[in-house]
Amino acid sequence: MDYEYYYNNAKSRYYNACSEITTCENRIGNLKTQRQQKNNQINQLETDIKNNQAALDQMEQIIKCDESLNQKILDVSNKTDQAAINFSTMAKSSTVENKNLSDVYGSETANTKRILSSILEDLKKKKAALDTRITDLKNQLRNAKSDLQDIDNSIKATESNLAEWKKVKTNASLDMEYYKRKMDEAL
Repeated sequence: MDYEYYYNNAKSRYYNACSEITTCENRIGNLKTQRQQKNNQINQLETDIKNNQAALDQMEQIIKCDESLNQKILDVSNKTDQAAINFSTMAKSSTVENKNLSDVYGSETANTKRILSSILEDLKKKKAALDTRITDLKNQLRNAKSDLQDIDNSIKATESNLAEWKKVKTNASLDMEYYKRKMDEAL
């Protein structure tokens, strides 16, 4: 029997297993780095979603005030009209021109209403953009969690391969030892 042939075959399997073990260990190290990076990305996305949601909630509260603001502006306008009537009856003079308070303050009230309406319209547009941003962040989070699961599955598969290659290395080592002993006995 040619023990040297079997010894060299076992030696080849041993070194091949050592190479594969190194490859598996490197792959596991890379996957664990990717896992940490993916966890960091997930944490950042969750924080971004939380912050954007808080901003959205505040915007919604402000936008809800739209009806209340319009009613208050209408109340100011009505009270100004009433005050104008009262003022015109109180302040009659032949030497001073009587001013109508509705005319004096009406343009200010209308301008204020226009500015507030513009601000609220701008907030509504920004709210829609924020809704879109939150949806996008949630999609990114879902994808990141899926990627993390894929990384975890790859780690498990590579660890399983590593265990198999360690068995191959141990068996090859035992075979090498056995055939080395047989070669020494044949001398």
